[in-house]
Amino acid sequence: MMAVPGLTVMIWCIMSFSSVQAVLQCTDLNDTPSLITNLRVNLRKLEMTWESSLNVTKFSCTLEKDQIFVTFDATNTSCRLEILEAEDLPLHKGLLYIVKADYNNNIYSRQCRFIPQGMNGTSVENFSCTVYNRSFMNCTWNAGRNAPKDTQYFLYQQFSKSEDEIECQQYIKDAHGRHTGCIFQQVDRRNQVYFLVNGSSTESEIQFYDEYIKLYKTEILPPPLHITVKCVEDPPHCTVQWEEPFEHNRCFEYEIDIQSKENEVDPNKGNKVPPIIVDQETYTFENFNVKKKYLLQIRARSNTCLLSEKWGEWSKPVEFGFNEEYLSSLTITLIFIALGTILVVLFVCFLCKRYCNLKKIFSPVPQPRNKFNTLLFDEQPMQKEYEDIEIKYESEEIEITAVEEMALPPKEKGSICIP
Repeated sequence: MMAVPGLTVMIWCIMSFSSVQAVLQCTDLNDTPSLITNLRVNLRKLEMTWESSLNVTKFSCTLEKDQIFVTFDATNTSCRLEILEAEDLPLHKGLLYIVKADYNNNIYSRQCRFIPQGMNGTSVENFSCTVYNRSFMNCTWNAGRNAPKDTQYFLYQQFSKSEDEIECQQYIKDAHGRHTGCIFQQVDRRNQVYFLVNGSSTESEIQFYDEYIKLYKTEILPPPLHITVKCVEDPPHCTVQWEEPFEHNRCFEYEIDIQSKENEVDPNKGNKVPPIIVDQETYTFENFNVKKKYLLQIRARSNTCLLSEKWGEWSKPVEFGFNEEYLSSLTITLIFIALGTILVVLFVCFLCKRYCNLKKIFSPVPQPRNKFNTLLFDEQPMQKEYEDIEIKYESEEIEITAVEEMALPPKEKGSICIP
């Protein structure tokens, strides 16, 4: 069969969120004119409809993307494509729609190719979205390499075909004021979201970009919580325990990284231990050296549930093992005690030396002996002797005062009168 050129028209596929400029080019795949006419594609509902003058008992529709053909059964003159994985249906790469009719053992078919318009290289590049902190999401992109300088981009998201679109309310801008990202708050990471970024410029048409993203696959999981390490020396081992990043019925597996702290200072020193993967919230570290200090980090990812399969954030490093800080503080304390003791000894020696010098300079003046005090402290017989002598003197004095003076005869020359 030969392809017969059909009608080529410029259409504006009015979706709920914006105008997407594209060409829908339709051709017949039969030698005779096709009896399938007015083929239409509803991009929002992913539905194809057509008209036919044939009394056909069976229609089928086919969707081709990246040389992969998927066929669906049709109902009367319409075909719904919702059973197809939506993430396989971005429109910016173009799609091929084919409708076939079986009539009197003859196959009639018509195909329409969806061709986005705009200059190549003007759509956004490196589009990606990331969910963090459970309910926040950032979407970022780069401007097209061939986009004019005045190009401005706009982001829309749609959670389901029955809901209205939501335009970004908090754009991220570059130095030139061009939108390069968007911040969303309070998103449901369980949803699959359709994103579309279109653009406008006064110089040329801008190609749009669209993508279906399952948000849980883009989530960056937070690190495990409440990490504790308990070590014993006999036998030497450490028990590490933690809690899930958030409660989710044990859907996580964990990567544990334990390295000697000396490897952090000198990466070429020692052998780096490869990370260990476990599926429980506990781990026993057997190669514990009581003379070394270690750094521990843990991160998580999903292994069974509808959560991100990418490794999440590393926890903050946890130090355990040989307590250098305690040893340092103890050493410093002992040094201060030794210095204090030395200073006290030196101070005492200084005082002693100073006192001895003062004693030499200001030697005490000898005091005369106090005989009266000596007499007072002599024995009792000596004191009695002095008392007797005084009494004797007093008696003699009394006797002398009682003698009467007698008259003397006249003295003769040459004679001596002796009483």
